[in-house]
Amino acid sequence: MKKPLFDYVLSKLNLTAGDAFSILDFGCGMGDFLGLISKAVTTESKLLGIDASMQFIKEANIRYPGIGFICSKFDDKLDLPDASLDLIVTIDVIECISDKDALLNEFHRILKPGGKLLAVHWDWDTMIYSVEEIEIARKAVFAFSDWKQPWMDNCDGQMGRKLWGLFEGSKKFQGNPDSFTLIETKFEKGKYGFDRMQDTEKIVDKGRITKEEQEKLHLTLINKNVNSQYFFSVTSFIYYGVKV
Repeated sequence: MKKPLFDYVLSKLNLTAGDAFSILDFGCGMGDFLGLISKAVTTESKLLGIDASMQFIKEANIRYPGIGFICSKFDDKLDLPDASLDLIVTIDVIECISDKDALLNEFHRILKPGGKLLAVHWDWDTMIYSVEEIEIARKAVFAFSDWKQPWMDNCDGQMGRKLWGLFEGSKKFQGNPDSFTLIETKFEKGKYGFDRMQDTEKIVDKGRITKEEQEKLHLTLINKNVNSQYFFSVTSFIYYGVKV
């Protein structure tokens, strides 16, 4: 799931071979996107990943020992110098930040004049399962979209569609919106649609979908897959802007 999106996002960055860049991945997870970037830039580039999960940072250090990683939870400030970065990338993190205005202020502060920002976020409310049980499928999508997991300070299943207004409306950045749609025709482990359906098993007690409804939908998707009728899609929205 990540690779097609990451490849598409990387193509938008237009990193010039031979140039050195200072790049931050805010909410870097296990460092996979920075690992991809490292193959496109010179060894003189300075790559930094920040994530609130120590488990992710430990794994990132193992996977990509040549990249700098810091475990830090955003508390309205980023411990980085003014005008020190050429590029900030953030993927599927902004919904978790309670004070988004403070985050944008910090992004603006630490970017160099004319520095670039790339924000990417799945819009989970756009998930589509092609089934006859339309209402149950809607319930499953909404249940997942509204699921505030224990590690999240905030959640917003429609964050993707809000990126444009968030950044452009701040008057601190000027850019363009874009989108990437993931389409799957196989319902199997490791596929995004399959894994999200497994997640709904964890939230049947939240009141948005019953155990019986979840099990019925799951069985329908299995049968659709067997009969080559399974279809799933979800859209990630992208904002690519420049500091103003």
